[in-house]
Amino acid sequence: MIYLDNAATTPMSEEVVGCVDEAMRDLFANSGTPYKIGLDAKGLIGKSAESIARNLKIPSTHRIIFTSGGTESNNLFIKGLCFPDKKTAFLGLEHPSITECLAYFSQFANEPLSLLPFQREGRLDLTSIDNLKENRIKLLCLSHVNNELGTVNDPLKIISALAKKSPQTKLFLDGVQVIGKLKVDPEMWNGLAGYSVSGHKIHGPKGIGLLVYDSKLDLNPQMHGGKQQFGVRSGTLPLPLIVGLETAIKHAVAQTEQTQNHLQSLCCYLTHGLQAMQDQIPELDIRFNSLVDVGVTRQSPGIVNFSFSPVEGEIILHHLEAKNIFVGLGSACSAKSKKPSKILMGIGLSEEQARCSLRISFSKNNTIEEIDQFLEAFGDAYQSLYPTFSQKAGHQ
Repeated sequence: MIYLDNAATTPMSEEVVGCVDEAMRDLFANSGTPYKIGLDAKGLIGKSAESIARNLKIPSTHRIIFTSGGTESNNLFIKGLCFPDKKTAFLGLEHPSITECLAYFSQFANEPLSLLPFQREGRLDLTSIDNLKENRIKLLCLSHVNNELGTVNDPLKIISALAKKSPQTKLFLDGVQVIGKLKVDPEMWNGLAGYSVSGHKIHGPKGIGLLVYDSKLDLNPQMHGGKQQFGVRSGTLPLPLIVGLETAIKHAVAQTEQTQNHLQSLCCYLTHGLQAMQDQIPELDIRFNSLVDVGVTRQSPGIVNFSFSPVEGEIILHHLEAKNIFVGLGSACSAKSKKPSKILMGIGLSEEQARCSLRISFSKNNTIEEIDQFLEAFGDAYQSLYPTFSQKAGHQ
């Protein structure tokens, strides 16, 4: 099997599987109980939180809340801080757990401000920040790394611009695609109101994530119950998943530079391979939707999104699947939708271009040999499908 959809999820590492398995067998006590094994469980959760804070350089001014993943973290913070009447803004290219969350606000006569006209290369143009002050925006919600394109919103530049032009606006970043691929600058925490992390994107377990937020903020809980985790997120804490998340973060952070270099080399090899393929297949016209041959301050390594009209991406995907090669169309959370990607159309693609696209996303496990096999299979599939789609689209 060749797995090239690591932005959707990643396989758990052996180290994570081992520590989760051990915790599931031996550490079953409820961390809210007052007897020894319960207190031991509570202590281990505390140590895991301390380890995560140390590895991500999270200061004591910020709290760590364990959640079920990125979607819950995003919803918990945005709704907890702003629902129902606080003004919000977003670029319009974020994950559905942000865009749909903000769309929900519209039902309460609180329309979020879209900054989509100010997108540049799939990221925020800082000239748009003047609009936040004019519209009295309390919270700006962005992706640190875009989940379909891989483009980077630089936290320090945005924080600096907000401080100068719209100091009343706080910043929330979806960081689900970041850990282990980009170095987290500890300076960003000083200007961040909130940040989300997901375990299964970094070779950790599914069902566990983080919300990191400024402890000076009061968040209204979205679930009510036993008042665990500062009363912000009730529910019995899943110790095995927390231990697995801690292990995944520790390894991801320690290997960031090595992983980053590896992913950059894979992306470069893939893009050059696709460019060379155009010389061999005259009817193939590749459009790169991700940034190509730029530094990690603008493009995260590991994600390459490209279009190839008129052949539809989903048909190519299933041709590749038949050869045991697995790729992505975009966000896995909206993959069942038959509508073209809102993110691709948001950066200016036509419906046809958006439908005729793939997202290739790498992990540390992928190899050059796998890319060679993908390129061969993609080229064969495109050539076999082109005549049919060319006739449908009226291409000559």
